[in-house]
Amino acid sequence: MSAGSSRRRISPTIVLSTSLVALLLAVVIISLNIRTDRPTTLDGVTAEVIVDVDSISATLPAGVVTGSVDDSTVSDCPDGGGGQQVAVSRTMNVTADFESAAWIARVTRQYEDKGWDVRLRTLGSRDHVELRLVGQRLLIYRVITTGQEGTRQVIVRSDSRCSEPAPAWAPLPQPRENALVGFMTAS
Repeated sequence: MSAGSSRRRISPTIVLSTSLVALLLAVVIISLNIRTDRPTTLDGVTAEVIVDVDSISATLPAGVVTGSVDDSTVSDCPDGGGGQQVAVSRTMNVTADFESAAWIARVTRQYEDKGWDVRLRTLGSRDHVELRLVGQRLLIYRVITTGQEGTRQVIVRSDSRCSEPAPAWAPLPQPRENALVGFMTAS
């Protein structure tokens, strides 16, 4: 090296740490901009639950359901974050010859084969049981078979995930068409 020129050498540690910070920043930016496949609206989270309730209901043998009633209730999310969730319940009356024990065994195998967590609990008798199904999206479904009060029923219940809270800001009014016409005149 000559006396008039001095070169400064960059430390490999500085290069490595700068690269790691840049990589971490890129990962954070990308992850914040990727859209998840989870629904965020109340209609979306409701539809997500209904798809599985329909799927569970479709496992009942043909001709067994004599009547069906759907009920849903919207409430604020328990986390206090401003979103809403919906509690869905489908009550299906079934025929007197419905083999609930065989159906429960079949549903248990079918959903375990899909990778769902399935728990069975007897609620007093062979025909009064509850299945707890937890799906891949971590939504919990309760399936109850009962023959109380002379009416045999299968009830499927679930609570949706929370929707995103409504924005705190109001949408801006849309500009009127031709609102600026006549604003500027030629002199």
